Amino acid sequence: MSISTDLLKADRVGVRDLKEHLSGKFLARPLVITDRGVPVSVNLPYSDVLELTDIIDELLDSRTLLDVFNARKAIRRGAKGVNVSGLFGKIRARRK
Repeated sequence: MSISTDLLKADRVGVRDLKEHLSGKFLARPLVITDRGVPVSVNLPYSDVLELTDIIDELLDSRTLLDVFNARKAIRRGAKGVNVSGLFGKIRARRK
């Protein structure tokens, strides 16, 4: 998951420095905000939050999870896999 990786690699900034230099420089990328070196908050770009919300919605859909489970079983049995990018969108479109 790219957002998780970005978060782990995110720059860190102290609360005081953030208050003094609050700008697009800090708001346009993932950022871990620290207080005395201890992570206390995370700033994510709006598009990343929307992507996370979509992922959570998809994971809460039992039919989608069943499709993923069945697909994984099929791949283990030798079926050709599908590129995961856009997979959930295709599943939703098929159900409409």
